[in-house]
Amino acid sequence: MAKFCWPIISAEKSQDRMPMWAILQRRLIDTINEAVDLVVEKYIYPDGTIMWPPNDDYSDIDALDDAYESFHNWPLFYLIGGDEKFLKLSHKEYNAITEQFTRYDCGHGHPMVVKEYEQGYDWMHQGEGYLFFYLLNLADPNDERNKERSIRYAGFYLNEDPEVQNYDPRYKILKCCYVGSMGPAHRNFRNVPWSHAPWKEYYGLPFHDVEGITTIEDIKDEQKALAMARVLKKRWAYSDTIINLSSTTMVMNAYLHTGDDKYRQWIEEYAGAWQERTLQNGGLVPDNVGPHGIIGECMEGKWYGGYYGWTWPHGFYCIADSLTIASENLCLLRNDRSTVSWIRDQVKHLIELGIEKDGTLFVPHKHADPGAIQEYCGSSERCLTMEGKVTDREDFVRFYEKDGWFEYQPLLPVQMAHVWMVSQSQEDMDIIRSIRDHRKRSWERILHFYAKDQGGHEAAWLNFLEGGFPDYPEKIMEHNLFQVYNRLKYMREDTQDPKTYTDAYLQMRNPVNVEGLVQLTMGGPLPVYNGGLLMVSVRYFDVDRQRSGLPPDVSALIDEICPDGIRLTLVNIHPMASRRVLIQAGAFGEHRFTTVSYRQAGEVSSAVVDVNGDYLQVELNPGTILEMNIGMKRFCNRPSYRQPWQ
Repeated sequence: MAKFCWPIISAEKSQDRMPMWAILQRRLIDTINEAVDLVVEKYIYPDGTIMWPPNDDYSDIDALDDAYESFHNWPLFYLIGGDEKFLKLSHKEYNAITEQFTRYDCGHGHPMVVKEYEQGYDWMHQGEGYLFFYLLNLADPNDERNKERSIRYAGFYLNEDPEVQNYDPRYKILKCCYVGSMGPAHRNFRNVPWSHAPWKEYYGLPFHDVEGITTIEDIKDEQKALAMARVLKKRWAYSDTIINLSSTTMVMNAYLHTGDDKYRQWIEEYAGAWQERTLQNGGLVPDNVGPHGIIGECMEGKWYGGYYGWTWPHGFYCIADSLTIASENLCLLRNDRSTVSWIRDQVKHLIELGIEKDGTLFVPHKHADPGAIQEYCGSSERCLTMEGKVTDREDFVRFYEKDGWFEYQPLLPVQMAHVWMVSQSQEDMDIIRSIRDHRKRSWERILHFYAKDQGGHEAAWLNFLEGGFPDYPEKIMEHNLFQVYNRLKYMREDTQDPKTYTDAYLQMRNPVNVEGLVQLTMGGPLPVYNGGLLMVSVRYFDVDRQRSGLPPDVSALIDEICPDGIRLTLVNIHPMASRRVLIQAGAFGEHRFTTVSYRQAGEVSSAVVDVNGDYLQVELNPGTILEMNIGMKRFCNRPSYRQPWQ
């Protein structure tokens, strides 16, 4: 280690009391370290394969993403400071699942996994699944097998495999809304009825101009379901869709390994084409483009109606995720924080269309043909509704519609939290305040609800950073501990027959939750779940063990983030042993430290050290607390997966 010349600061004076947040933080890490053993013993086969599907006769295009998702945050927990076994298990599970799903047919005469990659599926699902892969590469970039995969996977989008030509460089489009290692999957659209299914009752119709089809109930008629299928094939099979922007992270992943400019050029070209289309559409992002790069080319000229776009199934939520992912990737490549204006502008447009009710702003999340009847399963508490139902289903509601806009509901703050994390602008924080849900008051308390990433507390975290929720660090740690204990209790009492498992059986049992740890220790939100990168202020390395993460017994709290720096407190709760921790500016070294002023707990005056680099080493004697104000220049370095001892 002597050859590395990082600035070093030290905490030498032991304290007689440790902060409660620091104790709870280490308790959470230690509890998760042990909790995972029950998952491995009870729900995963010894070779790493999962207990679903129950046999090798399974055939579908769906579920690979769910298998990967079950472990998505295990490598992230490791790089925060979790046990070494999480890295080993993450490698084992990724390899095992990738091989396992080569045994299942996708419904087209070939496996679900071809060339170790998804054969052809949409990027909402691919993004969910490959979040695991991205975090695994960040946690262990020296794994040669995954580095080779990263380069090869990206090549599927750069047309480097002669058998896999997903991209049209002339029109700057991906050739289908389903893409993968078997090329554009036009084959997924067949003249098979778009039949009724219970899950479709929660999303409504993808199109409202098909003769004889007014609500989702109408497709219970097989002939009408077949008519809808014909329209889907005509409009979706050869269209690019806005959610394909999430593929930029797969290419960015290869760039972070290699720094090869061809990956930067592809991301700039593809994302840039969608930015240009946004300008062509008056500043509102379209959700589809045809085979010749024309908005609405397959959609009767409509800018809406694309797969996973404005109309169906989730509306703005998936669009915002894709825009956030692409904007963050562009920011890293360009060292340009203004890229997030793409998302901000969409949010501001929706806010202008919003309707205030009981102090809360309801904004439209979807758009379809003006005047279309939007009636399906939903909640009158979640969205604004209107009179004039056309079905007699008691569980159906008719959503309020105006000029084609519908599903008016409060905006979640997750994407705007990412925007603010990049921009650090007061405008974005003001927008976040303006979209608060005053019915739930989620910015001043911890709410309990299910989420795939076990997150969703961005409003409360941002309020804490502004000084409005001072006990958030303790409350979020208590909540995360509750989540772990709750799932452990469930697993201990679980008697479900594995033959009845669904593809999400492990997601419901995963005891690893890291939202509070990422927010408090790294100073950033969770990655966008549909395939984003980790966008944080700092990450840590254990100097003595030369690995990612906080050393044992060390807790960290970032309680202030501003355009030119952060306030960070490090605590060594061990009463007898010293610890050494290395702090890196950004998850990928994209930032740079300028200066650091620091003091030990109880001291009045601070010392100042010039850093002017990417790393700062802190040495903590037993039972010490070090408070630091670290100056930062944001997004000024080329991002990379490199580790400090390379």
